[in-house]
Amino acid sequence: PHRRIAERELQRSALGPELLPELLQGLEAVRTTPFGGDLGSLRLADLPPRGWLNEMRFDLVLDRPRAPRLGDAFRDWPGGWFGASYGEQLARLPIDSRGFLTGAIDLVFPARSADGQERWWVLDWKSNWLGPSGVQGASGACGPRHYSPGAMARLMAASHYPLQAHLYLVALHRYLRWRLVDYDPGLHLGGYAYVFLRGTPGPSGKSALPGTVPGMLVERPPLGRVLALDQALGCRAQGDPSADGWPTVEVC
Repeated sequence: PHRRIAERELQRSALGPELLPELLQGLEAVRTTPFGGDLGSLRLADLPPRGWLNEMRFDLVLDRPRAPRLGDAFRDWPGGWFGASYGEQLARLPIDSRGFLTGAIDLVFPARSADGQERWWVLDWKSNWLGPSGVQGASGACGPRHYSPGAMARLMAASHYPLQAHLYLVALHRYLRWRLVDYDPGLHLGGYAYVFLRGTPGPSGKSALPGTVPGMLVERPPLGRVLALDQALGCRAQGDPSADGWPTVEVC
């Protein structure tokens, strides 16, 4: 079935069939690379059929969040890949909006974390080139050796992918709070996995465990940071009094 899907997508993209072997090889590397980090040896190939959500769409309510307050969430809850220094970077962005932030999460899936608890995770596919400049498209010019933990973290911060990842977690937090009986974010909310497609090594990624696998940046950030961002976006809980004294309804 993977071959048929790949053939169809090549045709849809007006690409020649001669690319099929390389495409299948790349897809197999992505499927069989262990996530690493808090997800350990788990691979995409291990996820059960129909056990995930593709392209989960969301609308986040924004009530004029300010960049400094978003940055405070990272400064006040440091740790992991992106803490106080990224908070300083984030605080300088020109953010001042009201309305809705609409998006879609590439993949939402349940997985057991290192402590044995099953939690829900978000995943984002990335095709960023981290190989030598000026040789894009050259065969073998970009691969796992270029996607070290430091290289991925620098790219993430420069592109503000940490903010994207945490907004996805806020969206997932609100969704689970709505849909999951007895939802407890400490027990049920996981983290994020950013999969850099050009950097996944396949089964050989096991050699990097229990650390960070090339092409896979996986993190379960501090829960307090996610909850602080949830509040910084302007979420008002049902029953809280508004500024003018009238009762409010839940808007997130």
